Amino acid sequence: MSKVRNTEEQVQQEVLFGTWPVLKKERKYGFIDALLVLSGYCIATWSYTQGSYLATLVGFKQLLIGAFLAALFMLLVYQLPVILSVRYGIDIWIWLRSVFGPKGVNILTIAIIVVNFPWYAVCCELFAGSMENLLGIFGITPFPGLHLILSLSCVILGTLIAYRGISSITWTTRILVPLLLLVGVVVVIVGFTSVPMDVIWNYTPELTEGTSRSFNYILSIEANFAFVITLVGGMAEVPRLCKSERSGYYAGVFGQGIAGSFFVVVGAVMAIAMQHVTGTMSDDPTLMMATLAVPALGLCSLLLVAFANIGTQAVGSYIYGVMLKSTFPKTSYRILILVLGAYVSILCVWGKIIEYFGSFLTIGALVYAPLAALLFVDFFMVRKQKIDLKSAFGLEGHDNYQYTKGFNIVGAVCFVLGFAFSLLIYDPIKSVVHVKWLFVLTPTGASFLFTALLYLGLSRIPYIRRYIRRDCSVVPDTRPFDRYKVPPKQNLFLTPLIWLVCKIIVAPYKLKIEKHNMKGVKPPFLVLGTHQSFYDFYVSPLCLIPFRANYISELEGFEAYGEWIYRQVGCLGTRKFINDRALLINIKKVIDRGGIMVIYPEARYANVGTQSELQMSVAKLAKHLNVPVVTLNMKGNYLLSPIWNLKLRKSVRLHADVDLALTAEQTQEMSLQQIHDILYDKLSYNEYEYQKKAGIKIDDSFRAEGLHKALYRCIWCGTDFSTVTDGSRIRCKKCGAEFELSPDGDLIRKDREGKITIPEWYDSIREDVDKEVDEGRYSLDIKVKVVALPNSVNFIDCGEGRLKHGSDGFDLTFNDYRQKKEITLHFAPKSTISVHTEYNYRDKFGECITLSTLDDTYFLYPLEEGFSATKIQFAAEHLAKINN
Repeated sequence: MSKVRNTEEQVQQEVLFGTWPVLKKERKYGFIDALLVLSGYCIATWSYTQGSYLATLVGFKQLLIGAFLAALFMLLVYQLPVILSVRYGIDIWIWLRSVFGPKGVNILTIAIIVVNFPWYAVCCELFAGSMENLLGIFGITPFPGLHLILSLSCVILGTLIAYRGISSITWTTRILVPLLLLVGVVVVIVGFTSVPMDVIWNYTPELTEGTSRSFNYILSIEANFAFVITLVGGMAEVPRLCKSERSGYYAGVFGQGIAGSFFVVVGAVMAIAMQHVTGTMSDDPTLMMATLAVPALGLCSLLLVAFANIGTQAVGSYIYGVMLKSTFPKTSYRILILVLGAYVSILCVWGKIIEYFGSFLTIGALVYAPLAALLFVDFFMVRKQKIDLKSAFGLEGHDNYQYTKGFNIVGAVCFVLGFAFSLLIYDPIKSVVHVKWLFVLTPTGASFLFTALLYLGLSRIPYIRRYIRRDCSVVPDTRPFDRYKVPPKQNLFLTPLIWLVCKIIVAPYKLKIEKHNMKGVKPPFLVLGTHQSFYDFYVSPLCLIPFRANYISELEGFEAYGEWIYRQVGCLGTRKFINDRALLINIKKVIDRGGIMVIYPEARYANVGTQSELQMSVAKLAKHLNVPVVTLNMKGNYLLSPIWNLKLRKSVRLHADVDLALTAEQTQEMSLQQIHDILYDKLSYNEYEYQKKAGIKIDDSFRAEGLHKALYRCIWCGTDFSTVTDGSRIRCKKCGAEFELSPDGDLIRKDREGKITIPEWYDSIREDVDKEVDEGRYSLDIKVKVVALPNSVNFIDCGEGRLKHGSDGFDLTFNDYRQKKEITLHFAPKSTISVHTEYNYRDKFGECITLSTLDDTYFLYPLEEGFSATKIQFAAEHLAKINN
């Protein structure tokens, strides 16, 4: 009983040791040590089966080149992710939780065992075959059923060794590796001395009916790919024990690519030599040495091969038993070993694993090819060689890799489609090629490329990227956005599609476009547009037909929809309310190449449907560019989808006035103030006045919901943060004043006579905040959640911070992800002419403001009461005005 308990404890300890990261001080393998261990694992008598199989397909010269070069080529790519295993001291099964999710890896582990463990049935078959052949040499006729008995005895003996635990495995391995090496050396000597050299060197197999030299050669490359790629299931545990990334990587490459391939070639030499002497190929070294040398040598070989195959079965059972124990920790290791033994026994009873060896190889590769592609792309291109270890190990509170109930749907779909893609090319059971031009890449190579490109492409779609990169806050992409990158022209082939999509989206709202003084106006020119909602980006392109244009966009748009597509539609990335020299340079480049530059100078959506201040810098830009200035005054966009409630109001009609506001000559003749005044007049708007003039009735039941975010102060009693909305009403929790938002846009007092417009209420609050600032009563000191946006790839959670705002400007204190320490950023009043406000960011993150530097935009969400984005905006704008 104590021995059983000791075995269980040893295995459990190994499971923990194999699961938790190996510290650098615990690493024990250098390059030579790792090379020997991995070589020993690769070198087994199945190498002879692989060699004899290849000899049925191609000549020896082709076989020699393919065995080494094809294997090395695949390994140079496939072994790259072991760099991470060494770096973190973990195996690929931990890494794969980021690709498939923890439950997905559990299923994958079972699939790997199902398709990979038949290798050990090959060992048992070879053991039984060797014993029968040797009996035949000595004139003993095997009785029916002996082959099965011998193969099952190999299973039983190997399982018993694995059953005893790690000490038995260690002892077996120490004997196994040198014995296998000895057998290989003897085979090489006998093979090359028993037949003339040119017999082997010039060997070419006969073609079977329906095949060709090129078909067989591709199959041989496929077999080499599959041979090395299917060994990774058992080799995933070793690299994490290496002292350096270089050692772990090259030990795997050369262990399989050189040592393993050498014994494949040895198997081919043996098979060719046996065919020359006996007329029949053989993959049994015992039979070869007994036939080509002396029976005594065959007897010695038998003992070596027998022990080697039993030992290989034991090592394999232990490795996969530990894998299963990690997946099913509550199941006894002994039971798992017996299950594995039963699985191999069933394959031995079936008795056709050798007959279908080529199909078995290819089926294994069908699984490993997409797996290899996902590892490679995820490692280098998606996660940038970083992983969230706490989530990978499933520690409490760290669930970035839980995905959808423990499954990464994206990884699973790519894996299944990669598997299916191989079957579309080639049927490994019937040896039928379905797509000849893709078969040239080999089923494994084509599946690898297809899966890699599919996963990479999907990872570039923003929604999917956010799904698979939930670990961005832990292992973020911190590269700053390239502000100086020259914006491309709007993609010529995408432009008609952009117009069509925009036309379809705005069609229900009967957009009417009126152009004034635009006859003969051609690029280059500057367009200044009002900014009321996201629908501005649908209306603007339609107003500029037939011309293409470039647009300025905040980086959150790049992150939301993807940098590639945003650049293809002509967008320039920037941050709001900063002085960005790179942006000015790129605007000038667009104009200089004869383009149209569209700018929304308000830089944020209208809070209540009225225009913001127009900065004098806009007039300076118009004078500097020296081109015509066109204004685009859009109406109805705010009414359709106001920032405080983005639900669409279906009764709204859209209108746009496109007007040549200034000629190039006028921009040079007029003063900055004159230019400013003209542009401000052209861009003025009041959405509620437009609503009345156009006779638009908005009677949606939700029409006032969210309005309290903009009108946060009661107009009646003056209490801050007391307003709430419900349906079509806004009321004060403090004094009870209640207003109904009428279908024509007025706020009607419910408990007494009177009405007020939303802009009037809004402006009244602004006047109160200006007065607070002037009297020195305004201040803000609040705990906030800080989320940084450094680029177009990901947001970075910076945790809790402190935001202070007063007469000296903003002070933001938080833990900076770049410097790895707490810092305080100061934003002077004159540098923050306004702030970007959100009332429910992306319809799920809530109210916030943003502050920006050249390389980061900080989204600040309140963690305490007393935060109003509207009030902060008012205060910032007034402080900027009195400090400039």
